[in-house]
Parts: sequence; structure tokens; C-alpha cells
Amino acid sequence: MKTVVILGADSLGMAVAQMLNPQEMKLIGLGDTRPDTWNVFSDPQKGELKEKIDGMPVMPVDLAVGFQPDMIVIATTDAEKSHALEYMAIRAGFLNDIVFIKDIHEQFSIRCGVLRRLCSRLDGLGVEGNVAELGCWRGDTSWQLNALMPDRKLYLFDTFQGFDPRDIAKELELGCSDASPGQFSGADEAKLLERMPAAAQVIIKKGWFPETAFDIEAETFALVYMDACLYNPTLSGLEFFFPRMTRGGVILLAGCDHEKYRGVAKAVEDLEARYGALLMLPVGDLEGTVMIVHP
Repeated sequence: MKTVVILGADSLGMAVAQMLNPQEMKLIGLGDTRPDTWNVFSDPQKGELKEKIDGMPVMPVDLAVGFQPDMIVIATTDAEKSHALEYMAIRAGFLNDIVFIKDIHEQFSIRCGVLRRLCSRLDGLGVEGNVAELGCWRGDTSWQLNALMPDRKLYLFDTFQGFDPRDIAKELELGCSDASPGQFSGADEAKLLERMPAAAQVIIKKGWFPETAFDIEAETFALVYMDACLYNPTLSGLEFFFPRMTRGGVILLAGCDHEKYRGVAKAVEDLEARYGALLMLPVGDLEGTVMIVHP
């Protein structure tokens, strides 16, 4: 069995930790550059270690590397941060194997595999309804939905101007994130359509959700993909789409355990407190996606 240290203790690092094969890999700690994540010191100023640590130890990078594990996993998809963590590990004297999640993430995607199998199953079972995506940005998932279900209408909802100030105000009120208005702007509807293999089936709904859905309240859906990051659009999306899902239809909701954008998880929590538990299953990808099935 190999010992492993993960560098990066945010939501992605924790997702990687959960995906390690416990028969082959033993996680012995996580390293991070952010002092607020460390839990191993009784007195951080003096560097005094606790006698007992609750949960998995999170510590400075050099201290984690000092365990000299068989393998270090660098858990970030950002190239610059990946290289910086690699340099820190090598500078601290690490000579064993280094695995970059960035490289694996670019080559293999659990979420894409789930999409392929799910679309095949929905078609095979004859589940009726169209497809929608809330928070499509530049269409990295949109074109796959369009390619996998070319005979169904695909509704793409996005402001195309980044986060709306009204949604940001709610984030600040709830303390869910420090997102800012206009974040994730830079998407273009024309370029998005150019990526669609069956563009005639695509209907772009530009603007603030749920206002952009008021004219399709009679529509039904077999599959909805939601990656809106924030509380307001996530709650509004679930409230709008779930009653319109056909039997056996599925909502894929990304970011349910995201450390930076906690509004998604809170929206689910508030909805379940109001209406009862959803039939919700974790997909097991790095993005914290869950599958909500309409019974």
C-alpha cells in the first residue's frame, strides 16, 4: 500500500481524498498554503503540534512533504498553482512520484461518462421531455448535451454577463460566498451556437433566471444540468425544473460541496426543509455533482 499526501485542501482536494482507493492508497495528510486551513497546531505562532487531531490533518506544505510519502497528489486544475505546489514539494526535498490532478482532469471526466450513460438510459427507457442547462457559460457541457440528445430541444439559460447583482446581494446576505457581480462574464451567444452540433435544436434564454423561463412554463424536461454556483439561481432552478421533470427525469446539480460557493448546498438544504428529502445521489466526480431523480 502506498502512502499519499494531497497538496490542496479545498473542496477539490477533499474530493480527491474521497476518490483514493483505500486498498491501494493510504492518505496520511493534506498540505495547503493557507494558514486558515491548518488544524495540526495548538499554537500556530510557535508551531506547536496538537497531541490529538480531529479528522484528517491539514498542515503547511513543507510539513506535509516532510512525511516523505510514496506519492504526492497535487489537487488543483490551475496550471500556475500546480507548478507552484510542485516547486514547493521539490524544494522541501521530495523525490518520489508526483501526480497532477490537472492532467488527469483534462484527459478523463467522470461527469462526461455519467452524461453519456445517463442520456443513453433516458433514451432507451423512452423518458419524454426536453433538455435544459442553467449556467452554460461558454458551452463546455452544452455541446455535449446537444450531441448526446440531438432530437430534443436544448434550452440554454445564462445571463451572458456574469453573476447578476441581485444574486450577489443574496450571497452576501446569507454569507455563502464572496462572489462579485459580473464574475464569469465573457461568454458570447454566437460563439456558443457555433459549438452546437445540432444548433437548430438550441434555444438560448439570455437574462436573469427565472424571468427567462416565464414563457416556457408548460414545457417538460427529461434532463436538466445546473451549474449556477449561487444560492438564488440554484433555488429558483430547482423550484422551476423539478415539478416539470417527467417520470424518471434527472437533474444534474454541480457544486453541492464546493467550499467557495456554498449557496448551492444551502439552496438544496432549504428546499428539502420546505418540501422533504429529494431522491439525490452523488455522482462522485471532482465537481461535487449530484443526481436528483424525479420518481
